[in-house]
Amino acid sequence: MHWLIGTHSNSGLGRIWREIGGIKDGDIVKLDSFFKVFYNNETLTFYNDFDKLECELNRVCVCDKDKEEVARFMDVLRYLGMFEIPSDIPPELIIEQPKPDFAFARKTISFMTRTLGDYAQRFETPIIRYALEHAPVNKRFCVLYFAETLSNLCSGNADLPRGGSSVAIRNVTERFKALGGKLITGAPVSEIIIEDGIAKGIKLESGQTVYGDYTVAACDIHHTYEKLLGNKYAPNAFFDDNSDKEKYSTYSYIIAAFKTNMDLHSRDVAEIYHTEKFDLSGKECDVLSVRHYAYDESLTNDGYTVLQVFVDTDAADYQRISGMSRSEYAEFKRRTGETLKCQLEKYYGVNGDVELIDVITPRTYERYLNSYQGSFMTFPLGAKMAQPLYARRVDGIDKLYLANQWLMAPGGTPIAVMSGKFAAQLIAADAEGVI
Repeated sequence: MHWLIGTHSNSGLGRIWREIGGIKDGDIVKLDSFFKVFYNNETLTFYNDFDKLECELNRVCVCDKDKEEVARFMDVLRYLGMFEIPSDIPPELIIEQPKPDFAFARKTISFMTRTLGDYAQRFETPIIRYALEHAPVNKRFCVLYFAETLSNLCSGNADLPRGGSSVAIRNVTERFKALGGKLITGAPVSEIIIEDGIAKGIKLESGQTVYGDYTVAACDIHHTYEKLLGNKYAPNAFFDDNSDKEKYSTYSYIIAAFKTNMDLHSRDVAEIYHTEKFDLSGKECDVLSVRHYAYDESLTNDGYTVLQVFVDTDAADYQRISGMSRSEYAEFKRRTGETLKCQLEKYYGVNGDVELIDVITPRTYERYLNSYQGSFMTFPLGAKMAQPLYARRVDGIDKLYLANQWLMAPGGTPIAVMSGKFAAQLIAADAEGVI
């Protein structure tokens, strides 16, 4: 978990996270920076503070034009800090739909109509341009999503739960069980049982059937429509988006995870290094994107913590990796891990042991999560692209609801947890005869 939006207790998402147990007050780690960039003997830190960030960006600007753009950028960031994702009630249950917010549109239009990569070219300052091109938010997303993330960090509404993902998962699981829920793991689902247009339950790969009054598919939407529903019920918009590979393309990561006892406490949690070009198992790179977990003492064991190196991948990378034989894939992971370890030693400065744990690829996400083309988010929503919105109910099937990050870009944990709440509200409304 790199950051979690909705950590402030007064935010709508914050209330959801606390209700399901994902966040507990007092167990939140606040980070000083989003990321730090090293470029040609210069540094630039994206602080999680509006004023410090503005001063830092102005410090590196090489011309007045860039300072003017920084002022516009910060103005929008502060403006976005006054808003949050509507998470109280699903749109299906809103009787009177709110009028369009034209003031918001006018303020953010320049951020909605260009990608982060394109926006980077507005700056003449090399380090700012490089930082935006290699930021932790993929450069193919429109600028607005990067700005919203940074605004949430600066507003104190995007932090990290102490203990990371595993503790958050454990807390949600315990809350679920305490409310009477029963969790069965190691039981893959082969299909959703449909009888007379009604979802009756699920069939497991073991052949066992599990029946229920309602069924919620809380997994990748492609897996739901294509496998669990056998491609019989997917809406036309779903097929249209998936067939337009140029507009709606996927992205993911290759992540090399290392075990290290290096002293990392003085380092920013996320650091991005401009490097000489190097070959990464057939992919040319000029960046080393590093993240450590020494900021949280609960993630340190016997003096060791995890250090990760990230490499962006696209649909072409997925096709190349997914087509490898088992032996080719093992060799690819080995070479990738060794190459990134050498880059770490060269640019990060080694003052302790660094041992490769494993290399994660899009193929890993696909195998563990049934995620479409190994993506861990939705399609990057670029400039002037229509927002892909998918219904929470499936046409032609009653008692079936969808709850997953794919229902709305950019996806991630906020959209996922909202979709779960909305599914529960829709089920309650159905039971009461409201819908």
